[in-house]
Amino acid sequence: MSILNDTEAWGLLLGAVTPWATALIQQPTWSKSIRTLVGALASAAVGIITVLARGDIAHAQTALTTVALAIVASKSFYDGLWQHTGAKAMEVATAKDRRAGW
Repeated sequence: MSILNDTEAWGLLLGAVTPWATALIQQPTWSKSIRTLVGALASAAVGIITVLARGDIAHAQTALTTVALAIVASKSFYDGLWQHTGAKAMEVATAKDRRAGW
């Protein structure tokens, strides 16, 4: 079985890159609770979209596992890697007040 045929693996992989995509919309001026909520919702959306794209929405266990893996992977990769390798810089670079002057 190839890893690319596994819905849960796709949820894990896509969840790992979700923090960088989320950094494009996150604003440095938002409170920590709002930033956490936005990140969690984005990760859950990635998991749901992955399940829908793979056609596994009827399989409740696969769907719930994939969504959970996307959320956990996103949080883990943000805390362990992305936070230290540029996600914060991307948030600052795409901040609303910074773009207003362009």
